[in-house]
Amino acid sequence: MRVKYLAVAAIAATAAVASIVAVVPSPAAAQAFESGSRAELYRRNILAGKDVQCRTNASCAALGVAALDAGRINDAQTLVDMEAMLADAATLQAEEENSPKALISANARVAMALVHEGDVQAKLGVFQDARAYYKTAIGRAKDSPDDMVLSRVIAVAQQRLTSVADKQVVEGLPTTGVHFARYQNLGAWSTVTLTPVKGRRGVYRLQADLIDPSVNRDGQPVANTGTLTANVRFYGAIARIVVSEPPGATLDGTARISNVSAYDGRHDKCLLEFRLTEPETLDVATHGAAGACGFGAKVTADGRYYLRTGS
Repeated sequence: MRVKYLAVAAIAATAAVASIVAVVPSPAAAQAFESGSRAELYRRNILAGKDVQCRTNASCAALGVAALDAGRINDAQTLVDMEAMLADAATLQAEEENSPKALISANARVAMALVHEGDVQAKLGVFQDARAYYKTAIGRAKDSPDDMVLSRVIAVAQQRLTSVADKQVVEGLPTTGVHFARYQNLGAWSTVTLTPVKGRRGVYRLQADLIDPSVNRDGQPVANTGTLTANVRFYGAIARIVVSEPPGATLDGTARISNVSAYDGRHDKCLLEFRLTEPETLDVATHGAAGACGFGAKVTADGRYYLRTGS
């Protein structure tokens, strides 16, 4: 999924930055703007000028599957990306209408788009990325655990995952470094990259680029963001970073921190824990308060990240 975002409030733990971006609605968007439908404006924006054969989530999904079956991978990628963005538009529409039934349906569409994204990556032979998409789709089951439609999509995702589960699996932390990503929403991924530090055995440079995406009144993708840079060392598959350095500093997370109780329940402290759990999986948790980590509004590092080869 490829969506370009405008940062509306970017605050980094290593360098504090804040900006406000204002977008003036075009005359063509006037009617949707006046009706207050961000979803319709977003849908119009993503379709504008796109040379694709489909204009609905369902048609993009069908054409994408057909293109992939025919070996037209580039066409399939374009169609699947559009499928995903239109699924996001359906989610926005359901939220605007406050319709739980429509939201469940939209969640299933988003999950199916993630499966199709994984199918494209599997066809390309990029099995790490395929697994990331399939696992992300499976993770959406928690949003509507009792929905039969979503359950069927998750079953498909699980089947696809099983088919590539043992292909080119990356164990531990490769000496060349590794890139993890967590799908947030609206085509946006938060990422954590670990790169070995030359001359410091067992030390990695950690770069976290975090995002909380949304759509503004004009239907334009916008986001609050946060970044973190630190040198870390893993002890028993766990690295911990105390976020307390002044802006501009590369944080030091190379020391072993065994006790996090001094941070739990505190609103003025932030300790970030990075835990390598399953293969190709990184779990991140905040001890203390996300608001004390110095990120943008509503931005948190927390969640499960999967290994991917790209951003």
